[in-house]
Amino acid sequence: MTQSEQKGRSILTNLLIVLIGQVGCLTLIIILASVFGGLWLDRVFNTKPVFTLALLFAGIPVSVLVMLNVGRKTLARLKEKLEKESETSS
Repeated sequence: MTQSEQKGRSILTNLLIVLIGQVGCLTLIIILASVFGGLWLDRVFNTKPVFTLALLFAGIPVSVLVMLNVGRKTLARLKEKLEKESETSS
């Protein structure tokens, strides 16, 4: 394996670690916001599990959309960075 291949693999590994961390943190934030927001709304309107369940179920597609958006942006940044590196090495 050449040095440039090792460097590319290292960049990809680091990128995937960062991507997984970002997606995990954002998913956790969305879930916590859904739970605490739902509990607060249920307390205010005295509707025990209605808002909590509704917000949790609404949080699922929101989490998926956020994951796709973060993944797309991260891959676009990687592609841009790799194109710049290939231009400078040429």
